[in-house]
Amino acid sequence: MTAPALSPDATRCPDCRTPLPDRPAPASCRSCGLALTGSQAARLWEVDTELLRLDTSRRVLLTERVELLAGLHSGTPADPQPAERPFTGPAAALPATRAEWTPQRVQNLLLVLGGLLLAVAAVVFTAVTYDRLGAGGRAAVLLTLTLAAGAAAPAVRRRDLSATAETLGAVTLVLAALDAYGLRTLGVADSSDPLSYAAGSAAVLAVAAGLYAGAVPLRIVRNAAVVLAQLPALLLLARYDAPADTTALALAGLAAVDLFAVAALREQVRVPRDVGPLLVLSGGIASAIGTLIALVAADQPQPGLAATALLAHSAVLVGAAVLVQDRTGRAVMSGLPVPLLAVAAVALSTAGLPELDGAVVAAAAGLVAALVATQLLPAWRPGPAVGAVAVAAAALAAVVDQVGTGLIQPLGWLADPWSLAERASAREAVGVATTWDGSARSAVVLVAAALTVGAAGYALDRLRAAGAPTAVLAVTALVLLPLAFDVSFPVAMAMLLAVAVAFMAAGAALLPHRPDAGTLLGTAGTAVALLTAAWSTADRDTTLVVLPLTAVLVGALSVARALPAAPTGIAIAVAGGLGTAALAAAGAAQELAADQVGGLLLLAVAGLLAVAALPVAGPARRLGAEIAALTAGLVAVLLAVGDAGWLTWVLAVTGLLAIATGVRPDRRRVAAVGGLLLSASSWVRLADADVTAPEPYVLPLAVVALVLGHLRRQADPRIGSWAAYGTGLTLLLVPSLLFAVDDEQLTRPLLLVLAALVV
Repeated sequence: MTAPALSPDATRCPDCRTPLPDRPAPASCRSCGLALTGSQAARLWEVDTELLRLDTSRRVLLTERVELLAGLHSGTPADPQPAERPFTGPAAALPATRAEWTPQRVQNLLLVLGGLLLAVAAVVFTAVTYDRLGAGGRAAVLLTLTLAAGAAAPAVRRRDLSATAETLGAVTLVLAALDAYGLRTLGVADSSDPLSYAAGSAAVLAVAAGLYAGAVPLRIVRNAAVVLAQLPALLLLARYDAPADTTALALAGLAAVDLFAVAALREQVRVPRDVGPLLVLSGGIASAIGTLIALVAADQPQPGLAATALLAHSAVLVGAAVLVQDRTGRAVMSGLPVPLLAVAAVALSTAGLPELDGAVVAAAAGLVAALVATQLLPAWRPGPAVGAVAVAAAALAAVVDQVGTGLIQPLGWLADPWSLAERASAREAVGVATTWDGSARSAVVLVAAALTVGAAGYALDRLRAAGAPTAVLAVTALVLLPLAFDVSFPVAMAMLLAVAVAFMAAGAALLPHRPDAGTLLGTAGTAVALLTAAWSTADRDTTLVVLPLTAVLVGALSVARALPAAPTGIAIAVAGGLGTAALAAAGAAQELAADQVGGLLLLAVAGLLAVAALPVAGPARRLGAEIAALTAGLVAVLLAVGDAGWLTWVLAVTGLLAIATGVRPDRRRVAAVGGLLLSASSWVRLADADVTAPEPYVLPLAVVALVLGHLRRQADPRIGSWAAYGTGLTLLLVPSLLFAVDDEQLTRPLLLVLAALVV
C-alpha cells in the first residue's frame, strides 16, 4: 500500500495528521512529538506544498492525455491549442469536482474489513483448535500473533500508513484479550472466580494498552486503555453482588478517578486530545448511574451509605464544574449537587430524627444553598442559586394541598354566612363543615421558600424580579399562621387584620423611595384584607366588625396615596365594595327584609358618588368610586325586585343620583341613564297601581326635566339639544306611545301625534 498524498494543512501535524489547536500555536505535536517551529519545519511546509502542486499537475495532465487519446482513436481531433492551466497554487490546480469515494476512503474501508476478518479469524481459531492444539499450543500461537501484530504497527506507522497502523492496533487488542482467555485455560489463577479473573485481566490489559499507546501513539489503543480501566470496578461489583448503596459509592469513586485523570492529563502538553473527552464521558456515565442508584437507595430504612454516595457524587459534580470552561456547563454541574444534598439530608433526618418533616428539611437545605450562593464568586452563583430554588419548589409541592385548602376553603362561608358554631378554633372555622388538616410545617416551608427565592434573587442580581414571588410566599405564610397555631377564630381575624395593616403601612412608607416595593406591599395588604373580610362572614358579630375595618383600611390606603394612580382607583373600588357589604350586613343583622336592605344600600351609592364628586379625588379615584357606586346600585335594585314599592323608590333615587352626577361636564351622558331610571321607576309604580293613564304622572317629571335641560343649554350653549331635552321628551312621549299601542280609542293616539308634530 502506498502512502497517502501529502497535503500542507496547517491544522494538522505533518507527520501523524493529528489535529492541532488554533491558539496558542503549539511548539510540537502532542501526539507524535514532532517539532513545529524553526527553519526545518518551515522547509518541510515548503516541500509538502511543492509536492502537492506537482501531484495535482500530474493528475491534470494525465486526464488531458486520456482525452487526447480518446479523440485520436475516434477520429475527432481535440483542440490543438488547449487553454493554459496556470498553476498558481494547490487550490487553483484542483479539479472542479471530486469523486464521492476517494482512493483513501476505499483503502480505509478495506482496512477496517480486513481487521474485522482478522479478529473473527482469531476467535474462530481459538474455538476450533481447542482440541487439536491444546491449551498450550493455542496460547503460544495467539501470543506469537499478538507480538507480531503489535510489532508491525509501529513499523507501518513510520511509513505514514496511519490507518493500517490503527487496524493492526485493533487486531492486537483482540488477540491480547484472547491471550488472557488462553492463559485461563492453561490454569493461570484457576482457583479464582471467573469475574475476578476477568477484572484482573482487564486491569492488566489496561496497563499494557496504556504503555503500548505511550510508545506507539495509536488512537484506538488509547481509547481501549481508557475503557478497559473502567471494567475492573464494575466486574468486582458484579462478582460480590454489591448492594445498591455500595454500588453507588463505588461508582462515585470511579467517576472521581476519571475526573482526577482528566485534571492530571490537562497539565501534560503531549497528551492526545481524544483521551480527555473519553474520560469525561466514562466518568459522567458512572456518576449518572451511581446517582440514580443512590437516589433509589436513599429510601431504604438505613440510608447512611446512600447519603454518603450522594455526597460523593455531589463532590464529583463540583470537581467537574471546576474543570468545565463553558458557562452553561459550569452552571449545570454546580447546580445539580444542591438537590442531591437535599435528598441526602432528608434521608438522614428521616432515619435519625423521624419527628422532622422531610419538606421542612428540604426547604432548609434549599435556604442554606441559596445563602452559600450569595457568598460565591459571581461566575459560580447561577448553578447553586437555581438548584436552591428547585429544592424550594419541591418542598412547596409537598405542602401545596394544605396551603391551597387554607386559602380557598374560607371563601366557602360566602355561600353559607353566619353559620359558624360558637367558640370554634381557626382550623375548625376554615370552611363550612370541614377542618384544616395541615400543621405548622406549611408555614415553615413557605417562610424558608420565601427567603430562598429572595437570596437567589440577590445572588443572581435579580432582586427586583424575585420581589413578587418572595412577597407572595411571605404573605401566604403569614395568612396561614392562625391555622398553624390553631388559635381561636376571633384571634385569627385579629392576626390577619394586623398583617394587612403592617403591609399597608410598609407600602405607604416605601412608596416615595421605592415605588415598586411600595405598590407590591400595598397590594399584598389589600389581598389579606379581602381574605379576612371573606372569612369573617362565618360569624355575624365578626362580620359586623371586620367588614367596616377592612373598608376603612383599604380606603385609608388609597387616601394616603400609598399606591400609584391605577392601583389607587382599584383600592377605592374595593373599599367601596367592602363598605357596601358592611352596610348590607348591618341591615341584615337588624333583620331587615331583602328589599329593605336594597333601599339601605342607596346610602352607599350616594356616599360613593359624593366621594367621586370631590375636587381632590382625581381621575383614577373618581372612576373607582363610580364603579363601586354602580355595583352598589345594581345590588340594591336586585335586592328590591321582590317589592314593587321599594323597587320604585330605589329606581327613583338612583335615577336622581345619576342625573346629579350628569351635572359634571365629564359625565353628561350619565344624565340620560338617570332619565331612564326615573322612567323605570314611574312605570313600576304605574304597573303596580294598575294605572291606564300615565300622562298625569309623567307630565310633571317631563316638564321638570325639560326646564332643567333648557337651563343647561342657557348655561352652556355647546350642549346639544338631545343632551338637554332627550330625557324630558322621553318621559313625555314614550309612556303614552306604549299605552297607545293597545288603546282602542283614538283620543290618545291623536293627541300623541299632535304633540310629536309640535316637538
